[in-house]
Amino acid sequence: MSLKIDTFTSSMMSNNVVILHDDETRHAIIMDPSFEPEQVLTFINNNSLSVEMILCTHGHFDHFAGLAYLLTKLHPKPKVGLHESDLALWRAGGGAVHFRIPIAVPEDPDIFLTANQTIHLGDGKIQIRHTPGHSPGSVVFYMESLHTAVVGDLIFHQGVGRTDLPGGSFEVLKTSIITQIFSLPPQTVLIPGHGPFTTVESEMQLNPYFQK
Repeated sequence: MSLKIDTFTSSMMSNNVVILHDDETRHAIIMDPSFEPEQVLTFINNNSLSVEMILCTHGHFDHFAGLAYLLTKLHPKPKVGLHESDLALWRAGGGAVHFRIPIAVPEDPDIFLTANQTIHLGDGKIQIRHTPGHSPGSVVFYMESLHTAVVGDLIFHQGVGRTDLPGGSFEVLKTSIITQIFSLPPQTVLIPGHGPFTTVESEMQLNPYFQK
């Protein structure tokens, strides 16, 4: 297996940015490009990677804050993917106005991600799981061969994503976690949008939102 994951954490809002790359083909996919994209670009250049796609788990501004910068630096220009249910949120700047943070709103995505869609990178696969609740178009990127899922702001280490923002629903979020996260193998590593990594097993046992 030549597929690998590297992560970076932005100092602003502690976003986890993921780079999935194939060491044989040198192709890569960036997930949730947040603030301080220079560190991501440095990694891409130092490892001679060609970025094929940039995927966003959802349309909140801190998960695409570095996108506009990266699209001016990466050649050829990679395709950008987002679930269509978050397009209105994306076009509105991802809610940045509520936090009084200036943000460059990117162009519309090139690709609309759909439930159960499979994206290939080298000999690896990324399964798209639609997980509304934090936002209508939130998705999870599950990589079975790496026993890893990039979960955005759906679930955190012993916590869950906010549902008080426009389009959020606590009941829908809980259903998404139960059906789309807790159905994964227990040892699956969860990379959330913010904070420490966790596992499916740990969250099923210790997450206070799911204890009877």
